[in-house]
Amino acid sequence: MPKAFSLTYGLDLETEMASFWAWLHDARDILRGEAAGSREMREVIEGQREEIERIAAAAADPDAARFEMGLAIALVGFHHASIQKLLNGLQDYGLLEPPGRPAIFDTIVEPPLEDTGPPR
Repeated sequence: MPKAFSLTYGLDLETEMASFWAWLHDARDILRGEAAGSREMREVIEGQREEIERIAAAAADPDAARFEMGLAIALVGFHHASIQKLLNGLQDYGLLEPPGRPAIFDTIVEPPLEDTGPPR
């Protein structure tokens, strides 16, 4: 991927690391009940709260398990955000077809059936 594209769409290492740390801090704060966090992160964590608490309850150290789950959620969120940035960039360059639009294959050219005339 060209460096200019990466920098334009925030896919450079520095921006990616900053994104990861933001997701991790947000996830940990929400799991600890210390901060409201972003709407997206709250929705993710609340959607996974039952599974997080099930894993924490089964662990020898529930707080460590919650930290691990916050780390896992941050990794998934960070990855999702990176993929979205990439897809948005590719779409801006016209490299993605809109959903539901069939692919166009114009390499085979045949006359339409009605233009073939009588059999020979």
